[in-house]
Amino acid sequence: MPKTLVTGANGFVAASIIDALILQYGHTVTGSVRTLSKGEQIIATHPEYAGKLDFVVVSDYAKEGTWDKTFQEGNFDYVIHTAAPLLDNLENTDFVKHYLEPSVHGATELLKSAKAYGKSVKAIVVTGSCNAMTTGMDVDSRVFSSDSWLPVTIDDAIKAQHPYISYCVAKAESEKAIWKFVKEEKPVFSVTNLLPCLIFGPPLQPVQSLKKINYSNDVFYSLFNGTYEVTPDTSFPSYIDVRDLATAHILSLTTPAVFNQRLAVGGAQYSSQLAVDSLKKVPEVASRLPKDGSEVPKKFVITDVEKWNEALGLKLRTAEETFGDAARKILELEKILGGK
Repeated sequence: MPKTLVTGANGFVAASIIDALILQYGHTVTGSVRTLSKGEQIIATHPEYAGKLDFVVVSDYAKEGTWDKTFQEGNFDYVIHTAAPLLDNLENTDFVKHYLEPSVHGATELLKSAKAYGKSVKAIVVTGSCNAMTTGMDVDSRVFSSDSWLPVTIDDAIKAQHPYISYCVAKAESEKAIWKFVKEEKPVFSVTNLLPCLIFGPPLQPVQSLKKINYSNDVFYSLFNGTYEVTPDTSFPSYIDVRDLATAHILSLTTPAVFNQRLAVGGAQYSSQLAVDSLKKVPEVASRLPKDGSEVPKKFVITDVEKWNEALGLKLRTAEETFGDAARKILELEKILGGK
């Protein structure tokens, strides 16, 4: 039975990864959390994981040597690294302190410890972002591939001190640091960096309040919680279902074609109107939707995304599946949490 470390275990993406690892792929999982209570919340939400999921507390992912003990004691076959500074955390205001340093050191410290002490580690997969290629402002003027990089610099981010710019630049710099490590240190394990865009789907992580689920679900929920009278413009014109992204992470652990590669995955075109149109087929929310908008959707053209989807054997869910399932899960949370 493979043993896998998943960092940032209480996050949106990590939750679907852990669910699939345990229930579909037969792994035992160790999740890293910043406090033990975060792990206890996961087990309380998913008692079916008992005996197959345990936790390590790593309070500072970027601290030198912070992962040493985890790898010395863990005997992991695989690692999936999802932990990263969040765009929707209002406490993250300084680019260098809150985005750049934790993103870069959070990745490189993990790699260093895995190389030094993870004697059985075969593969590491990292949750990157297509924001390492683009802010989305230039999607109409560029054609992208998995070799594309963000044309915004560290200096630009320091000057801007804008959460979204900080997030994008930190994603790019973290990934550059990962590839520098791989080139110079030549670890025996493979490293794969995935580049999804917007991520939608049912939230499986512990949710304490509907006022803050996670970034993408907050955007999605706003389409049927009364926020808008008219369907809003689209924040980014491409998405992937979180469950398909989870599958992509897991398959990347054992698919040689993606070892030591950065790869775009998913790549479905997205617009707010697409999500609203899909929700019209969900009777419970059909009466709660905004009026149709008049936006002309942009397109995100990435030339090799189908190549990588096929390399992994991904069968992407339809928009109706993604947005319908996400809405039904949020409706369940509404019944549990009420107006909280």
